Amino acid sequence: MSLKSGTYSLNGNSGKVSAYTFKSGLLSKLAHDLLIDVTDFTVNIDVPEDGFTSGSLGLEIQANSLKVVCAMKNEERQPDTLKEKDIADIEADMAKKVLHPDKYPTANFSSKSIQEKEGGYHISGELSLHGVTKTVDFDIDTSGGGLKGRFTIIQTDYKIKPFKAMLGTLKIKDEMDIGFDLALS
Repeated sequence: MSLKSGTYSLNGNSGKVSAYTFKSGLLSKLAHDLLIDVTDFTVNIDVPEDGFTSGSLGLEIQANSLKVVCAMKNEERQPDTLKEKDIADIEADMAKKVLHPDKYPTANFSSKSIQEKEGGYHISGELSLHGVTKTVDFDIDTSGGGLKGRFTIIQTDYKIKPFKAMLGTLKIKDEMDIGFDLALS
């Protein structure tokens, strides 16, 4: 479905941007995959009269706005698994030991090329995260009238040390997913 021409400014009232982390290590059975919501973000989309392929997509995320929603197991939410203290500890570790929002307050994406494909668009652009800028490619599904998609980043590509504990026997995988589901209205 083609996007209607116009300028769109989306935020948390328009839908969700989320991060998905995955456990690994010898003691991974003691850990949890996590669903983390980004609570402060802005997506700016420009769709000219001649179509989105001539337009642009930009995203800014406030690094201190990541909030743990729940543990996940086999892509299913496990809302009662984590206690409030667990969530607070994870969020504190995420800020102090992983993201360093005082030094790197935002993550930004800027599209460089947009190609139409069946059911949506293929986007290529630059993601700046933790002081490093890399090219990222992903697909956007617009068949439902909004923007929906998910892509994987490698934390160490952005000089982020994936969290680990217990001498590395409990850790988060280097790969993490970023997902979004946004309404254009």
